[in-house]
Amino acid sequence: MEGLTKAEKTQLRILEAATNEFSMFGIAGGRVDRISAQAKANKSLIYSYFGNKEKLFEAVLRYHLDDVYKKVCFDADDLPKYAADLFESAMEHPHLMKLVMWNGLDAEHTWPLGNDLSLEKQTIAIRERQARGFIRSEFKAEYILTLILTMASAWTDANPFGKSILTNPEAHRSSLKQFIYSVVKSMI
Repeated sequence: MEGLTKAEKTQLRILEAATNEFSMFGIAGGRVDRISAQAKANKSLIYSYFGNKEKLFEAVLRYHLDDVYKKVCFDADDLPKYAADLFESAMEHPHLMKLVMWNGLDAEHTWPLGNDLSLEKQTIAIRERQARGFIRSEFKAEYILTLILTMASAWTDANPFGKSILTNPEAHRSSLKQFIYSVVKSMI
């Protein structure tokens, strides 16, 4: 936190407290009072910096997704590596996976990614590789991307079916990563 202004440090504390709150309780169950107490920040500052609870949730999601997408770069030329790296990131960031799950459950959920990172842009890139014959074209690009995203998160709390049937995914992390890589490679 060195080099940050007092306001930036406060905003960061709020984001961290909101991460904990929203990953546990989601948008509807999250309470600004608890975030304020955990962040040791006046409740009015939260509204001043972020607007409302929904915008705070979006800021938290964006904050963590930006971090992931700086480290895990989408590459339509190497989808197996992208899938394996995305899996690693999902395993490293269980709080983010819970945030993603809560976001998906919200009726009016947002996906705060910039245009360069949008799922639509990734789908277009896959489609372009298919048109040039580098990726098999019998599967729609949307299917391929959905499978990659689903497999990358299947052993996390974002799994829509609940906890993994594999009793300790962390103990199998290396083989799961290789499995995901191999499945995507065979698919394309």
